[in-house]
Amino acid sequence: DKGLFQGSRPGVLLGANIDQLNILLSDKLKGAVVLTHDDSASHWRRRLNDYKRVYGIREAKGLEFKTVIILDFFQEIPPSLQKPWRELVLNRAGQDFEYKHPLVGNLLKLLYTGVTRCIEKLFFVETSSSTAGKATIRWLTQKGPGGEGSFATQNNIDDIEAMSMTADEFVGEGINNAELSQSVEDLDEVLLLLERASWCFEQADSTDLAAKARMQHSSVLFRRELETSRDQNVVQNHAVVEMRAAKMMESLSREGLFFEVLNSFDAVMPYLSAYASEQLERGLISDIVLAETEDR
Repeated sequence: DKGLFQGSRPGVLLGANIDQLNILLSDKLKGAVVLTHDDSASHWRRRLNDYKRVYGIREAKGLEFKTVIILDFFQEIPPSLQKPWRELVLNRAGQDFEYKHPLVGNLLKLLYTGVTRCIEKLFFVETSSSTAGKATIRWLTQKGPGGEGSFATQNNIDDIEAMSMTADEFVGEGINNAELSQSVEDLDEVLLLLERASWCFEQADSTDLAAKARMQHSSVLFRRELETSRDQNVVQNHAVVEMRAAKMMESLSREGLFFEVLNSFDAVMPYLSAYASEQLERGLISDIVLAETEDR
């Protein structure tokens, strides 16, 4: 919920390569600003096809950008500070840590400056593994002891589109597609919207929402099958339809998809016996309609 209503959490792209970054910056993340350690900015500008919006973090101080990529910050921490950084991130630093490793404090301030240049969308991109990077990403992406949400989410780097959005953005996009499917009449279009919703939820590793979208997709397929049969005058076995409908509506109810329960009920009404119709309407449909009325 925090990612949806308080802005999306940062995305972590671990192991992304230069070719992928160049594709992202020329298309999906066109206009994004890339921030690096100051002495690496010119190097990365060349490697990113002379991309003009590559800045050293100190160079960008005082500026703000809609989308920010912090590139190889942890991998480029000096070798002598990799382990001290890890100990700090994993809460294993001793009382004399600041005295022994004063430069880590400077790096923390630098990272803070980089992160706060971002207005809307932030990515941490690490092209290779490092001691500091592994520890930081573990800390960023692990859930709290009480199951609280993580500070950041890890992106799938095997898909360019999945790299261009954070997990929270994928959840929001999935919800938008699922909601839109409820206002569309053409069932083929509904199926496409639900397929998109399922894919978005899967990219965000939101298994519960993906299961709901797949369940609704199965129900719409069933409704389209009945619709096609009627249009083509294909005779359906009413008992089989009745049994399938009962199982489908029970599954939809468990997932809380009451809107689709009502749609399914309307679709199977011509195939239901008087007794089955009465029982469903009395035990399930009336409760859903009443609940929806109270919600309004």
